Amino acid sequence: MANHGVATSNYTYEYDVFLCFRRGVHLKFVDHLYKDLEGIDIKTFKDADKEESPTDKEETSPDLLEKIERSRIAVVVFCKDLPFSRRCLDEVAKIMECYEKKTMKLVVPLFYRGMTVTDVCQQEKDTTYEKAFSQQEARFGKESEKIKTWKSALQRVGDLMSGIKCDKEYETKIISKIVKGISARLPPLRLQIKDVFGLDSRFDEEVKLLLDIGNNDAVHILAIYGPPGIGKTTFAAHVFNKIISNDDQYAAAIFISNIRDKPIFEDLQSTLLLDEMGEERKSREGDTNEGGSEIKDKLGGKKVLLVLDNVHKIEQLESLAGDCNWFGPGSRIIITTKDETLLEGCSVEIKRYQMRELNHDESLKLFCWYAFGKSQPAKNFADFTTQALSIAKGSPLALKALGTRLKDYSLEEWEMELDKYNKVPGAFEFLLKSFGVH
Repeated sequence: MANHGVATSNYTYEYDVFLCFRRGVHLKFVDHLYKDLEGIDIKTFKDADKEESPTDKEETSPDLLEKIERSRIAVVVFCKDLPFSRRCLDEVAKIMECYEKKTMKLVVPLFYRGMTVTDVCQQEKDTTYEKAFSQQEARFGKESEKIKTWKSALQRVGDLMSGIKCDKEYETKIISKIVKGISARLPPLRLQIKDVFGLDSRFDEEVKLLLDIGNNDAVHILAIYGPPGIGKTTFAAHVFNKIISNDDQYAAAIFISNIRDKPIFEDLQSTLLLDEMGEERKSREGDTNEGGSEIKDKLGGKKVLLVLDNVHKIEQLESLAGDCNWFGPGSRIIITTKDETLLEGCSVEIKRYQMRELNHDESLKLFCWYAFGKSQPAKNFADFTTQALSIAKGSPLALKALGTRLKDYSLEEWEMELDKYNKVPGAFEFLLKSFGVH
């Protein structure tokens, strides 16, 4: 999820992507690209009413140009017919203007079915672009400001580093690549989490200092550790949301959940590079050393926020964050683990934060929301609530699990259920295991 150029945190965007294209033989391609972008909640503008008349005499509407100004990214489909369209040329000129002002983060030129960057930039003799400009010059005058603006915009396309050649037989793969690349370069979305009781104070009073938030001179790695069910993943997600809410300067903000279920290290590296960053892995499959070098090459100059959830082997950490110099200054790497001892073998400095149980007030509120739908016990349930809190021992997962189980039970059913847990040696561990936590 990368940003190009300077930050524009106070700039209001209406669209993630603006599609610039000439209606014609490539309409199905554009429709496919549009549907795939919208399919993963990337808000995309495609002019559904774009109809080009033979003379194309109408002025490009200010509303359309404003949509370009309010788009983070533009995708321009350079086909052979594009320069015959005054509207498309106006769009390209506006796109390049916004990109150079750095209000637009990225421009992706697609050279469609035989078109090349040379065709677009140089309009050489006997090419369709040269013929198109001959027609446009006849209409507007060779030395007109409009012609100069259009030609200048097309020439500057050659300075872009993200051009993609688009041949018919590879269209599906190319669309997939474009969508992944764009997704990786959009601002990160806040993670959807519930039950943040007590997490704000832990971040503000402890973790913010450990991560040295605001200092962009160094890379900091923090491990959040503690037993299963204590809320490590929820807290890591909360920290992730807090950081991205207050800082839009991260080139990538990545949360890789439950690494324990991804035991093959090179697969983890591919996940980081391709699924999260939109970068194709070049190194050989099975070679974690080359994979690590590739992560360093691609991310070494970038400020990155990376969360690695549920790490249980030192090799997992080393394959994804083997050294601080894999990431640019200001980067923050956060891991969660139930095993503090695995940190002993790390070659990099890792700060530690022990996840603690919720205190009584936090436990009471969390449990009651799940058991009663409010922050206090229902009438006549106070004593039983105290018993439930004693069994759950401040574990967020246990509190939610027990509250969910007891919800809508009668007083008699509460007494019977709690009595079962009270009679079991190790009731807390029994409760967690009954909900699949080991």
